[in-house]
Amino acid sequence: MHASLLNNFPVIRATDPSEAAERWRICFGAADVQARSESDRFALIVNDVQLSELGLAYVATGGHVSAGFPAATFVRQLFNMEGHGRLCYGADHVEDLRKGGSSSVVPANTPCSVEFEPNYSQVVIRIEVAALYRYLGALTGQEPTRELVFAPSVEGNSAMHSLKARVLQFVSDYNARGYHFSQLAQAEMQRMMIMKFLLCHRHSYTDLLLRDPIPLSSSAVKLAEEFLEANWNRPIDVVALARVANVSARSLFRGFRKELGQSPAEYLKELRLRRALVLLENPDPETTVTQVALTCGFLNGGHFAHDYQIQFGELPSETLHRARRK
Repeated sequence: MHASLLNNFPVIRATDPSEAAERWRICFGAADVQARSESDRFALIVNDVQLSELGLAYVATGGHVSAGFPAATFVRQLFNMEGHGRLCYGADHVEDLRKGGSSSVVPANTPCSVEFEPNYSQVVIRIEVAALYRYLGALTGQEPTRELVFAPSVEGNSAMHSLKARVLQFVSDYNARGYHFSQLAQAEMQRMMIMKFLLCHRHSYTDLLLRDPIPLSSSAVKLAEEFLEANWNRPIDVVALARVANVSARSLFRGFRKELGQSPAEYLKELRLRRALVLLENPDPETTVTQVALTCGFLNGGHFAHDYQIQFGELPSETLHRARRK
């Protein structure tokens, strides 16, 4: 079992089948839970994180486990790590869960059931459907008017491999530092994950996402620049940014690339790096590099140090050390 995945956020630790069934019912509203072991050894591990619009869970079994889950306001997708299982949802949709694979997206408002064989493990992502529609509106520049329907999972899909890698990176970063993340850092993680989810999957809005965005004027880019400069310390709100510029997010991204040679996210990263420089050059006794990174919306300390060194020619720790010697 990948015991380290989200192990700082334990929810269920059970070595008795009846205890495991009861805990799953209480913690996740599961019904028809069956848990058994063919030997004296049994285990159920569930770790879980719930943010405002996105949830992540790690499940590992050391016995046979099955459970049904009620309809929910979120979509969910399962990424298999080890072993074999089965997912059922809708009237007759049944999928085998094989090592290294990913399930189709279980639609919102749809009950589902899972069956796990011994030595099975998976990571599950849950995203509120309202958040998906909001980001779709920003990306396409128009209010979503039809149902968001995801295409079934395709074996060997490179986009799903990319999405799984991002999910596992999210899991690793949040497990290591999630308790210390600022609201800004948490919101940035959610934004990046939800956008990645929409862009990696094929669904009923993929045609609009693949269509060439409408060109925009330099004034729209300038309005977005000013908005980012005034709100560098807040979570980047793709919907608000597109509304300020009065264009779709995709048109805005292309306009930024054409006018400034970078994306809005890259532009915002430079703003936050400059803010980090100010904080490190003017430290108080409690200032640390990690604290500054999280305050400025950087999720990974190693990535922050790398970007900072490229931008300013030295590590953030060197800036802080020099400032304290003054």
